[in-house]
Amino acid sequence: MGASAAFHLARRGEQVFLLEKGHVASGATGHSGAIVRQHYESRLGVRLAKASLAFFQRFEHETGASCDFRTTGFLSGTRRRDLRAFDGLFQLLKSEGVRVERLSPGEAQSEEPQMEASDYATVIHDPDAGYADPIATAAGFASAATRAGAVVLEGVPVRGMVVRKNRVLGVRLGGGKVVSTGRVLLAAGNWTPGLAKAAGARLPIRFVKGQVVVLRRPTGFGAAPKIHFDFYGNTYSRPEGDKDVLVGYMDTDPRKTVRQHQLAEESVATATAHDLRKRLAKRFPIMARAQPRGGWAGVYDVTPDSYPIVDRAGPKGLFVAAGFSGHGFKLSPEIGRLLAEYVATDRRPEALQELRASRFEEGVPIAPEAPFPAKRGPRLP
Repeated sequence: MGASAAFHLARRGEQVFLLEKGHVASGATGHSGAIVRQHYESRLGVRLAKASLAFFQRFEHETGASCDFRTTGFLSGTRRRDLRAFDGLFQLLKSEGVRVERLSPGEAQSEEPQMEASDYATVIHDPDAGYADPIATAAGFASAATRAGAVVLEGVPVRGMVVRKNRVLGVRLGGGKVVSTGRVLLAAGNWTPGLAKAAGARLPIRFVKGQVVVLRRPTGFGAAPKIHFDFYGNTYSRPEGDKDVLVGYMDTDPRKTVRQHQLAEESVATATAHDLRKRLAKRFPIMARAQPRGGWAGVYDVTPDSYPIVDRAGPKGLFVAAGFSGHGFKLSPEIGRLLAEYVATDRRPEALQELRASRFEEGVPIAPEAPFPAKRGPRLP
């Protein structure tokens, strides 16, 4: 998110310093599943995702770099008991201009021959969805920002803000150096809550563990699959390159938190790899013969409604973009653009109004207009 905001700010003619503790995309971005889809249950989510998808499709034209965006299409089905909720979601997507269509189970299997769809009453298909390379995307934003005049500093840990009389005056770096500035955007992923707290802003963010596994598609699978969300088998999946499939859990319960913003061990247990393969094989039976090729674990920064906080916070001049709950990558082009407008003008764009930090104290968290399935517990959207 920081690289996107830096790019959009630099393109507006602002003087920008992008500070990276490690290197660009060395944090959660580099481990992102990088799915770019419009399948959201809130109107806000659909709008942000739709605008971001359009940017990914023209990424090279905008930045001069490739993000390796691959259009795959997206499929997700409903069982008969959830048809009413499915209809509501379908109509929401259509009303926002998303190019979705309804498929019968037979039609869905024609689109995805290896998929078992007999339990589905109908299937939603978004032909425009896809995925990108998260590292190439972040690097592309950063390089384009540099060409527009930004300064990108890697290997520079931020120790805190310089604040006097409730106003930001700069950023304190390791070694005691200070970058003087009256405007700071904290978009440091899981490090943001701690840095914001030290500056006097408390953010209602918890940390939740997520896990993904890469499986080699068996011989005979055929063409690369589409992105698939299986709400009943609790898996999401997408192709990974020319031979593999990336799979993770759909439901990551935001109530099951971890204490730290980093994991001591980022590998995935063999039992987890086998469980995800078993779940995926119920929807794609041929994947029962898939060979695990690795995987990783990471931490989501999660807000009470699983939508980000994009707002001013604490002392004057401090802005935060945090709590993306696993959706920061796919929304980064549009939220980065809106953030740049907010920071440059000090006027909040209307599109960011719902993402204000005060919504939780006000009792108006973001709620889905079209929840699917209707009867589900707390989870990431």
